[in-house]
Amino acid sequence: MKSLAGRAASVLDRCGLLAALEAADRRKDRVRVIAYHRIDEADAEPDLDPGLISATPGDFREQLEVIARHYAAVSLDDLMAAHRGLRPLPLRAVLLTFDDGYTDFESRAWPILREVGLPAVLFVPTAFPDSPESGFWWDRLHSALRRTQEREITDPLLGRLPLDDPSSRRAAHRMIRSRAKALPHDEAMAWLEDLVARLADVPRRGHVLGWDTLRKLAKEGLSVCSHGHRHALCTRLSPHDLALDLSTSRARIQAELGDASPHPVFAYPASGSDGAVREAVRRAGYEVAFGGRRGIDRIPFVEPLDVMRMPVHRYGTALFRAQLRPSVSRLGRALVDGRLRRSA
Repeated sequence: MKSLAGRAASVLDRCGLLAALEAADRRKDRVRVIAYHRIDEADAEPDLDPGLISATPGDFREQLEVIARHYAAVSLDDLMAAHRGLRPLPLRAVLLTFDDGYTDFESRAWPILREVGLPAVLFVPTAFPDSPESGFWWDRLHSALRRTQEREITDPLLGRLPLDDPSSRRAAHRMIRSRAKALPHDEAMAWLEDLVARLADVPRRGHVLGWDTLRKLAKEGLSVCSHGHRHALCTRLSPHDLALDLSTSRARIQAELGDASPHPVFAYPASGSDGAVREAVRRAGYEVAFGGRRGIDRIPFVEPLDVMRMPVHRYGTALFRAQLRPSVSRLGRALVDGRLRRSA
């Protein structure tokens, strides 16, 4: 489907329709919040899950150049001021956000952002900086499946999973991820560690930026915000554990960044939220939170604790540009919603 959408977007780009739609867009009450994870080459870090790569450095540069030419990249300060009614956003406003705080943000994304001259927000799970043994579980799972000599694995929650070839291992990764996200957080982490240990000996390596680096980036203009403490799916934590995770993360950001602490803004890990979670986020003192709904949002936010974002999944430049148009964004959201209903 993405391939077909990319070809259609290329046709719209070549015939000038995207440029015409952009030029005709005179509204200041919309913001496109773009969500990235990793910026890297697919084979740069074999032990990291390549599914988290949003764009290669080359594609990322092209995407930023599209924004610089046709849109107005805004800072978190600009966004919050507009939400509070203090000043309007510019035409075709875009906020660039990055989740998880992988080290390739500093080495790959940030130099290009500075060169093109665009601001950004980085959401960091605060238990991970300066914790070299705190690797993300999906990366450890990917590494275990890549390294294992097992031809299959049998588990009470999964049954028998063949591991004969790369295709079957990717399918196993998807099934295990899906099952893990359905379990309470602590139970899921224990189950995953047992699976990883049965598959292969995976070194514990941290791939999240440390606090010294985060402070340096904040002084250079980056907004560093909360992505939870343990990167736990909020809907899989008890009310007590959720409140503790939220408050710990906010306090850690404030303690580590000091005067560079940004606005009380949050991004839900893995986009997991519901009404109870959003109420807990409000009680924890967050003013705005970015959720899992896909699309272009309006300012001031109607649902400030469930702001829409637009995730990037290795899009070509034309498809990336098309996604920034409201009509295309609505179509994309409808397709995603339909896919979720069919899989339910």
